[in-house]
Amino acid sequence: MATITKGKVAQLSLLQDPSYGVPSDVTFQIVSVTSEGAAEIIQVLGEVTGHKYVLAAFSEVFRDQFFGKLKEEKDVIPIKETTYEAFQKLMFFVYSKDIDWSGVTVPEMFDVVNLAEKYIMPELMDEMKKQMGNVVITSNDALFEVVHAATEFDHLFPDVSAALLLSCAKYVQKTIPPSEQLQFAKDQSGTGKEAIVLQLLVLADDLPALECSNCGSVPCVDGQVVAGNDKFTAGLKLRINKTVTAYGGIHAGKVCTVLRVINNNVVSVKCESDGSTNNFYHIWQNDHTFCYGCTDAS
Repeated sequence: MATITKGKVAQLSLLQDPSYGVPSDVTFQIVSVTSEGAAEIIQVLGEVTGHKYVLAAFSEVFRDQFFGKLKEEKDVIPIKETTYEAFQKLMFFVYSKDIDWSGVTVPEMFDVVNLAEKYIMPELMDEMKKQMGNVVITSNDALFEVVHAATEFDHLFPDVSAALLLSCAKYVQKTIPPSEQLQFAKDQSGTGKEAIVLQLLVLADDLPALECSNCGSVPCVDGQVVAGNDKFTAGLKLRINKTVTAYGGIHAGKVCTVLRVINNNVVSVKCESDGSTNNFYHIWQNDHTFCYGCTDAS
């Protein structure tokens, strides 16, 4: 759902390669503990090896665990209340291995956030904020799943939840135009989501304006004349200026798409109404032939 965390010190990752010749000196055994009557059942979910000096450099918790007054003497240490995948990602971060967050759910990312707090690793916490801010949301249903996760963990990790809500606001800004936001809010009436929807709309309204995917401008210049030959690129959606009198004005107001630039003043376009291809002067008798048709491009 997010991006890739790139390792910053490639040499560190070599330490977890057995062929490199530097043996590990601690093994973390990630376990699940359940109760069955009076019996405690321990299931080993996986093991991760490491080096005490490396871990101590990244976390004061590991430092105290391995080198403090009450240091851990065992070389196999059970780790409870987390997942193997989450602890492995923590170790990847320590050893500067790339972490691919695609396919990782938001609750699974919060498992890593929890470990970053437990082991007092501010750099990992900052990375998790960044990744939460990059979460990709693909639908309204997914939006509310992410919002639910953000609100569920808000009391524990408010800064991370805020970054996640900002991702949600970016989705709202990108996919729900202002003209449809009132209806979007009305659709959530009676669902218990009213307050969070209002919060998302406020956050979206405060975001910097998006660059228009058609004209490339911030803010969008829909309806304004296209001035300058360099503005015409293949795929640009246009409307022929209603003031154009060429060809008896029969093309005025038509929606068209740029195919290619012929020369400094001639553009080849395809008209949507009849599928015809025409070459037009983009300036005719001191009048601009085209306006941006950004609304038609959406």
